[in-house]
Amino acid sequence: MRRSSFSASNIIYTLLLGGLLAILFIPGGKVWFLQQLMKVGLFQPAVPKTAEDALPAPEMLFRDAATGAPVALSALKGKVVFINFWATWCPPCRAEMPSVDRLYRQWKDNPGMVFLIVDADGQPEKAAAFMRDNGYVLPVTLLTGNVPQNVYDGTLPTTLIIDKAGRIVFRETGAADYGSRLLDQYIQQLLAEKP
Repeated sequence: MRRSSFSASNIIYTLLLGGLLAILFIPGGKVWFLQQLMKVGLFQPAVPKTAEDALPAPEMLFRDAATGAPVALSALKGKVVFINFWATWCPPCRAEMPSVDRLYRQWKDNPGMVFLIVDADGQPEKAAAFMRDNGYVLPVTLLTGNVPQNVYDGTLPTTLIIDKAGRIVFRETGAADYGSRLLDQYIQQLLAEKP
C-alpha cells in the first residue's frame, strides 16, 4: 500500500522547513522572528545594578542628518545620552527599532535626555527614508569622528547610555527590547542623579 505524500506530518515538516529557510535567508523574516522573540520577553537589555564598571565616555563627534548641525558628546555633559549605532540593512537593528522609537517618543520632551540614532553607513537619505517608511520619528545622526574600539567595534546594533557625569554606564551589542520596565526605571534613576 502506497502512503500519500500529503500526510499531516509531511505538511507540518514542510511548513517548518519553509519557515526556517525564510528566517535564514529573507531579511524581513529575520526581523519578524526577532520581534516575536522580543514580545515573549527574550532580548531584554542587561541593565547594570551599579555604575562601578562605568567608563569615561571619550569625545565623539556627530552631525545631525537633517540639519547638518555638529554634535559633540562633551557638549551634552549634564544630560543622559542614549546612543544607538544601526544600519538599514541590519535585521537585528530593524528588529529593535520599534522599541527604540517607543523609548524616544516617551523621553523626547525631557530636556535632560538626548537621543543619537547613528546611521553606521553614513547614508542619511536612505536612513531618513527608512524612518519615514516605518513611521519612526527618531532623529538620525551621523558619526563624523573616530570612536575607540572598546566603545564601538563596528558590531550592529550597539547601544550606549551615557550618564550626566559623562560615563558610559550601559553598553549592549546585538538586538534588545528597549521597551522594558527595568530600562525605563534605570533611565529615571539616571535622570534623577546629580551630574
